[in-house]
Amino acid sequence: MTAEEVFYDLYKKYGDSFHWHMLPFSEQSFVAELKREIGSNHFLYNKRIWAVAKCDSNDDVLFVTENEYKEDVYYIFHLTYTDHNAEGYPRLVELNGIKKVKEYIEKLCIADIL
Repeated sequence: MTAEEVFYDLYKKYGDSFHWHMLPFSEQSFVAELKREIGSNHFLYNKRIWAVAKCDSNDDVLFVTENEYKEDVYYIFHLTYTDHNAEGYPRLVELNGIKKVKEYIEKLCIADIL
């Protein structure tokens, strides 16, 4: 299963209640914002990371990188777009594999509908 398939399936299932959209692979502004917010001491700062998707209803962005076993690891960061974040921000959720991404985002979508 690919990210494209996940987002297509979820949009097909939830229609206009699904607020995520895929980002072009070349999109770097969200990666730059993430690195600015997490700072150079964060474990992801020096890793190659890509923005995959953005939620239109909030400031959540899905990123992907590889772990030491060359497996995809996804992170959803709630970006703050501020220069000084409080402790624990930006918030993040780690998801190991695209199936976990689908499960998590679908739970968010269901919660938004209810």
